[in-house]
Amino acid sequence: MPLFRFELRKLLLNKKTLLLLLCLFVLYSVVGLTSTMFLIGGNDSYRAYEEQAAAWEGPLDSERAAEAEAIYQEVSARYGTDSRMIARSVKDQPEIILAVNYHAYAERVEEYWNGTPPESAEEPYGIALLQGKIGSLESQGKQDSFVYRELSAALQRLKELGEPRFANALLWENLFGNWGEHMMQFLLFVPLTFVIAPVFAVERSSGMDNLILSARNGRRKIVTAKLLSALAASTVVVALYLAATFLLGFLPHGSFHGWDAAIQSIPAYTRSMFRFKVWQLAAVGAAWLIFTGAVYSLIICFISSRMKSQMGAAGVSLAVLFVNVGLAAMGDAVAQRLGPLVDFGLANVTLMKEVFGGYKVFDVFGMCVSYPGLAILVLAAVAAAAALGAYRGQKSRAVA
Repeated sequence: MPLFRFELRKLLLNKKTLLLLLCLFVLYSVVGLTSTMFLIGGNDSYRAYEEQAAAWEGPLDSERAAEAEAIYQEVSARYGTDSRMIARSVKDQPEIILAVNYHAYAERVEEYWNGTPPESAEEPYGIALLQGKIGSLESQGKQDSFVYRELSAALQRLKELGEPRFANALLWENLFGNWGEHMMQFLLFVPLTFVIAPVFAVERSSGMDNLILSARNGRRKIVTAKLLSALAASTVVVALYLAATFLLGFLPHGSFHGWDAAIQSIPAYTRSMFRFKVWQLAAVGAAWLIFTGAVYSLIICFISSRMKSQMGAAGVSLAVLFVNVGLAAMGDAVAQRLGPLVDFGLANVTLMKEVFGGYKVFDVFGMCVSYPGLAILVLAAVAAAAALGAYRGQKSRAVA
């Protein structure tokens, strides 16, 4: 324990890192506050939106849908079809924002029943589309295929979830955007890289690691203390991000309305096949960021244990973090061929929207394994390998 506290002070509880954490907290608070304030024009506008939305919550109302469609057509002709741009342009007119959101909800209900376009490269979604694909496979006698089992499971889950319902979850939608979009990786994982990178590299660059690892505490205890200090630092940085964006996102409006709605009421999670309430997804999302942050920290530790430069360790770590962004940018043909590398690359698997926002399963020895379940196994294996690599990498550094 004393050795762990010593390593934690070196890594996290020093003036430079504490100043960085203070700056990060201010940055994260600004992100949480401004993203909410720009979402809708001030507390009075949000209160008005909340009161009006309360009467619209529930299953699809065809009359309200027609009313929302008329308003949407009028404002889209003026501000464009992007709903976020419309919201920014009319943020002091909550009734228009509500109509635009309800119009988007009506389209999601239509998609639930009829499905995505046949030419879409996305995962198949929608009752009619799934039924059609299943019927086609049955006519070909492919009931034993993995694709048939996957589509059948998706159809059953979709029927169990039922038609999406409209809910006033505007602030939660904004929070999940802050936690599950690529911008989060730049705000959270990039600073985390520079916090963790010195854990081994600083001592190795000066040659002090040869003496430290040969001290009476022994290599194993010292490396264990360093890894634990990296995990503790990772948890602190992630918790800082979660707390600041959550508190500053909700405090201005003082409302948690929509906390018990199904996550399918959130546009980005309409296709999710998980039976989570909004508050449950928030808890799962927070746990996922802490978990993936810990895995990434162990990867940085392994890289740091092999590098003589702190900046070199940070650069390689960032390349590992974002390499699958480049792979995905090469086009669908490359992405399909390197599918697992893209799916389980850190730039995708750290995003809660990617992991929990749809229904993606993998064929593992003939069994359908969900994306989150397999991601946990893959990340746990990577974390174990990184930790083992850090131990082995320091073995040769100790003076005999």
